[in-house]
Amino acid sequence: MVKSIHIEKLNYVYQSGTPFSRRALTDVSLDIKTGSYTAIIGHTGSGKSTLLQHLNGLLKPTSGSLTVAGNHITSETKNKELNELRHHVGFVFQFPEAQLFEETVLKDIAFAPKNFGKSDEEAEQVAAKMATLVGLPDSVLDSSPFELSGGQMRRVAIAGVLAMEPQILVLDEPTAGLDPKGRLEMMEMFEQLHQEQHLTIILVTHQMNDVANYADHVVVMENGGLIANSTPERVFSDPDWLHKHHLGLPQTTAFAAKLAKQGVPFETLPLTEKQLAEKLAELMPQSGGELHG
Repeated sequence: MVKSIHIEKLNYVYQSGTPFSRRALTDVSLDIKTGSYTAIIGHTGSGKSTLLQHLNGLLKPTSGSLTVAGNHITSETKNKELNELRHHVGFVFQFPEAQLFEETVLKDIAFAPKNFGKSDEEAEQVAAKMATLVGLPDSVLDSSPFELSGGQMRRVAIAGVLAMEPQILVLDEPTAGLDPKGRLEMMEMFEQLHQEQHLTIILVTHQMNDVANYADHVVVMENGGLIANSTPERVFSDPDWLHKHHLGLPQTTAFAAKLAKQGVPFETLPLTEKQLAEKLAELMPQSGGELHG
């Protein structure tokens, strides 16, 4: 499969060359495949957000390089050259609704494609399509985004990012501040985009359940470096290692780990409720006599 992102010995130092310099990334090398769903996890200060900000050129490497959607970025890359990169990488920040500013929903979503050279008519056609894609009804398109619910405002902001028609969607704690129902709806929407639009998704989250339910690739960061780069099954297979690095388990996996300590034989710890239910069904005695015996 084609690599969507290739990162090679990436280093980043904040305020480099000053007495206040602070190293945030150290020799990060990583490949992310086109069409994959990658979760990046790690405790606060591990370097996750700094890494994300390199993916659309908000930061440039102090040393090392990265290639994103065919765009090669080094410390020497000119800011003008980063515009092409930003066309391919959509970035959803925490609380993206704080960036809304236009007088109508349609105009707000259409702003990015207009900025990248589409005519007003073309931009509004794209905007209407993206509004539908994120589950916004046509009836809100001429409304002020500030009259909508919090969840709908966030959908407007996400539609604005999608209106750039990116190949890669970067999500930095995208469900922050939402109630459980809103969080589930948001994550299901991203999964639908991943499946139907074939987007490469990169998710930073503290929600281990979301990693288990949606990601096919997990990167674990600590002190500015990578300490694990594998599948969810492998990363969550060692609860002691996760505890040592101040990381939690998905709820289902934590429950399965308790059952394993009581003697329930799991070849690998299940990640989702469906996997756990299927495994327990396999382990149940087959005959009615044994079940009641």
